[in-house]
Amino acid sequence: MRVSENLRRQISHEHNTLRLLEEDLLDHCEEFCKQPDEAHLGQVRRLFEDFSSSLQRHFEFEEVGGYLRVVTDRRPHHSERVEKLLAEHKELNALLTVIQEHLRQNPVEDGDCLRRFKEDFVKLMTRFDRHEVAERELLMEVFWLEGGVSE
Repeated sequence: MRVSENLRRQISHEHNTLRLLEEDLLDHCEEFCKQPDEAHLGQVRRLFEDFSSSLQRHFEFEEVGGYLRVVTDRRPHHSERVEKLLAEHKELNALLTVIQEHLRQNPVEDGDCLRRFKEDFVKLMTRFDRHEVAERELLMEVFWLEGGVSE
């Protein structure tokens, strides 16, 4: 099996896991926003921590052992796109930290905190979805159209 096939499968698996976590988190955040109480907040905190940890591991894989550096090494004409994706990892990680801080405070009792949480959460999910689309497009170009990155 080619290197690119192994990478593609692992990344596909990670993307699927992230999508499932994202869907669960979105459902619970919707409930929390409708009824901001301690019970819903606890669920959102737990799910956000799971999503955040998974996303950070995913970014680390892409940056260190995954396809981004391989793409840059073997398909240098994609370097600018890869660098943009890597910069987005930092931006998304910063948003994760901001939202974790909102959740550490008590958005149930602080209306401004709840408003900031909602705004930043929407910003995170929107940017994350756009980032995933950009990654998928790069993956399809490199692995499907250009024949992968194996020797």
